[in-house]
Amino acid sequence: MAISNKPLFGAAFAEPRTPATVLKDKRGLSASLPEVLGAVGISILVLGLAGFGIGAGINFANDSGAKSTLESVNSAQILHQTKNNTFGTLEALTTGDSPALSSKPDNVAIAVSSDGRNYCAVVESGSMSHTKFWITSKDGKVVEAAPDAAKAGVTCPTAAS
Repeated sequence: MAISNKPLFGAAFAEPRTPATVLKDKRGLSASLPEVLGAVGISILVLGLAGFGIGAGINFANDSGAKSTLESVNSAQILHQTKNNTFGTLEALTTGDSPALSSKPDNVAIAVSSDGRNYCAVVESGSMSHTKFWITSKDGKVVEAAPDAAKAGVTCPTAAS
């Protein structure tokens, strides 16, 4: 069998073509309306899912940041209690020669019992739902429901002021 120099698929595929030539020729470049609408619909769906995922990620990050702020308040309260034998207000935790909190969070409120033996702190998340989280000296755990005053040893604040 002899090898031929003729192109296998004719002259159209024998030589390189520029993109402009291919687009002007329009050979093999067609799409029906359902195909175009399907591609646009899928694109919108993918962008919508990506936007939802980003929004959910931001809300989760805001809630996690609020919870970590309360954990910092808990640590600061423990430090303040070891130094002063009482829990402190937000003002007491952020002022003085060596404050227990390095900065004063604007979304935190702290209530301290009159004897200084109990505290309850609330933080409002910056998420879309503005979720509130509480922590008390009794259990030291971040919760989403306001603790009962009898269990906390002090009436918990309802919002950061």
